[in-house]
Amino acid sequence: MAELSLSAAVDRARRAGVLVTDALDQRPHRTPDFSAENGALHKLAQALTTSSGAVLRELAHIARELCGATYAGINLATVDSGGKRQFHCSAFEGDIEVNAAVASIPADNSPDGMTLYLRGAQLFAHPQHHFDGLYAKMPDVVEALVVPIPGQPVPWGTLWVASRDKRHGFDAEHRRLLTALADFTCAALTISRAESDARRHAMAAEAAKDALALAEVHKDSFIATLGHELRNPLAPIDAELKVLRKLCTDKPPALSALDIVDRQVVHLCRLVDDLLDASRMKHGKHSIQPTYGLLQDIVADAVAAVKAETERRQHRLTVNVPAYPVQVRADTARIVQVISNLLSNAVKYTPARGKIDVLVEAPDLSNRPTAGGPLEDVIITVRDNGIGISPALLPYVFRMFSQSASARTRAEGGLGIGLSVVERLVDAHRGRVDIFSEGEGRGTRVIVRLPIASRRVSEDEEECAASVSPASTPRRILVVDDNVDATEALGTLLELEGHEVKQAQSGREALSIVETFAPEVALIDIVMPDMGGTELARLLRERTQCATTRFVAMTGLSQLEAERPEASSLFAYKLLKPVSLGDLATVLRQSAT
Repeated sequence: MAELSLSAAVDRARRAGVLVTDALDQRPHRTPDFSAENGALHKLAQALTTSSGAVLRELAHIARELCGATYAGINLATVDSGGKRQFHCSAFEGDIEVNAAVASIPADNSPDGMTLYLRGAQLFAHPQHHFDGLYAKMPDVVEALVVPIPGQPVPWGTLWVASRDKRHGFDAEHRRLLTALADFTCAALTISRAESDARRHAMAAEAAKDALALAEVHKDSFIATLGHELRNPLAPIDAELKVLRKLCTDKPPALSALDIVDRQVVHLCRLVDDLLDASRMKHGKHSIQPTYGLLQDIVADAVAAVKAETERRQHRLTVNVPAYPVQVRADTARIVQVISNLLSNAVKYTPARGKIDVLVEAPDLSNRPTAGGPLEDVIITVRDNGIGISPALLPYVFRMFSQSASARTRAEGGLGIGLSVVERLVDAHRGRVDIFSEGEGRGTRVIVRLPIASRRVSEDEEECAASVSPASTPRRILVVDDNVDATEALGTLLELEGHEVKQAQSGREALSIVETFAPEVALIDIVMPDMGGTELARLLRERTQCATTRFVAMTGLSQLEAERPEASSLFAYKLLKPVSLGDLATVLRQSAT
């Protein structure tokens, strides 16, 4: 295929009024539907555990749904026996049958070839009148939007949607959605190719190991990107939920509806947290921060996290803890996470009105000498009479994305990474976790052994642990985030708390605001176009109005840019999206000291 041939084809398409890409930016701008995007990204995360073909079909299905299209597909570039490039339809969504003959698309005069030649998304009007093959088989198509699927050293192909509805034209928002899905398609294809290469050359030793390692890098990178993309829509949703609760305190029906939404947001947050935790722990990027705490409080917090769901399912939940106080030295937040993850699994995989037991065993150290001796074991057992685990799967339950077939068919089945996170957290505390089941339908028992029970600490340490930070007072706060919904939601929430808030959607806007506004605290998104959060914080630090400002980094990335040396010197705190109201209150209290 010669460049000259494609250039001529592009000119003909423009003269014929078929190539009309400029219309994308001339049409009214629509507000992104983050709720629909969020649901689609969750489906993509689950599809990653299946075959590459299933992932491509899911991507085509999601593209069609998000863009309101009649047809959607993925056309991958191939080279025929004569060395000529063509495209093959590898995934298709629509009401016509695509056979092998129709699926082969010549590159030198097709929307796909033109899109790769022009290196960007292209819009085509009535493509069936101008092109042969697949596009000619789609009757009455009004428009087709085609975007390239990036790849190295050459693009993989194209992702496209087509509409037969004369009232439904594609616009710049559809282009953004398709481009993002094309990036995910590239990641999925890269992972699939690397894993296939690794399996095919497994017996060739070193080469296969390198390919498999590369596949893991791509998978981790994709998980990190997926976590970031999921956090972006979750942040404004979570903040607006808190605002609505404050505005609906006297409306029980509204609060009941908000409870349902809140449970689903909590579920999505847990999935994202598990994804990011698993990625960080796998590469040793997670540290344990031990403190003193009461074991009874830890168990109570974990039980509270699943209480609403156990009541909804009418589970019989029994909790047995020692009658005497048991002090532990551990990262208490992470031990809460361990127990709540185990309870969450028990809740999900135990039928309604089933039974769940929590038994905590620990030594009574109250009559022994004060701190100084070795830590002793705490044993936590979580037992249920739920769906159980088959003997064949039992040895693999701690692997990421490991799930039984019955678990995958459940709507609330999750991603299969909760136990992997539990194992890594327990191992970080030098403990051990074991799981037992007599088979499917016969329940599950998980035993966690942790060397964290501590003798009494000194009076000074007890006094320090019991100290409470002063209540937050009204502050002058600058919120900077390129996500308009997230900025407005967080700003409204802070204003309802009595703070004076200014909002900015870019670094330049933030710099303009501080000309007349001296913030005490600046909440800054790390990843923004044009000017990143770290660069903005550096420029603000140079302004007289920001001489005493406390900078707080907000991010949805697992490998935080805020952990880089330059950022660490600029930001006093870092918060993960969606920002927890409790964490934010703590930061505001500490910034006042």
